Amino acid sequence: MKNRITEYFLIILGSVISAFTTYAFMIPSGIGSGGVTGIALSLNHLFGAKVGLTTILINVPLFIFGYRLLGRKFTIRSVFVVFVSSILLDNMNLFFKLPALEDRLLSSIFCGVLFGVAASLIFIAKGSTGGLDISAKIINNKFKSLQLSQLLLIEDIIVYILVGIVMGPSSVMYALIMSFVRTKTMDAIQEGLASSRQCVIICENSEVMINEIKTRLVRGVTVLDAVGGYSSGSKKFIYLVIQKNQLNTLRSIVGEIEPNSFVTISPVNTIIGNFTNRALTVQ
Repeated sequence: MKNRITEYFLIILGSVISAFTTYAFMIPSGIGSGGVTGIALSLNHLFGAKVGLTTILINVPLFIFGYRLLGRKFTIRSVFVVFVSSILLDNMNLFFKLPALEDRLLSSIFCGVLFGVAASLIFIAKGSTGGLDISAKIINNKFKSLQLSQLLLIEDIIVYILVGIVMGPSSVMYALIMSFVRTKTMDAIQEGLASSRQCVIICENSEVMINEIKTRLVRGVTVLDAVGGYSSGSKKFIYLVIQKNQLNTLRSIVGEIEPNSFVTISPVNTIIGNFTNRALTVQ
């Protein structure tokens, strides 16, 4: 229950940030977008249709037809994201009004950063922002010969052509800048949360050290016999992989049990095998 509350808190926070970004920067500055948001912005530009309501109307059939592919939990949370962010977007003018930034480039950069943060929070909570990714998965499920990446590319091209015709080519250019910044922001957050470190601990009091690592870090270890080259004393060589955000706990464990242990820590780029990434969860 505690994890579920935390997850929905992250979902709501991400939805609020997403709605605020669209309201405060994207719409006033005339910045386009891909996916469902791009379609909604185009319809708003042509007919004055509410962006949030249009987003809901487009996403509802996608969620209905894609329910089996997405699964119950993921669908419910994604629907929740779409409804909360869309309703907030259409009603934010009731709470405050902000002047449009004159610098569209600055707006597109801010949009990218904030959308990246919002999407990361929602993904951590095992949700999504909906959109045409679902339709691509539906088509791919029916026609296996069509690659998912190709379908997503085709959808993006179609939407960007629509946005370019309706809102002008510059809107697409700024949208591409926003998309690039959003991707880099998400990568930075992912790297900050999920980057891993391989650690070697050479110590004498290995049993207590291993028990504390298993209990407090919930990580497995590999233990080898070692001999000190200078002292010729018997030692244990403990190898483990942890995430960057667990380093302080590991330092505390070593400092409490055997401060004179020899410890080395280095980055890990790729892990293959039985390693659970807990940094991108709320557990």
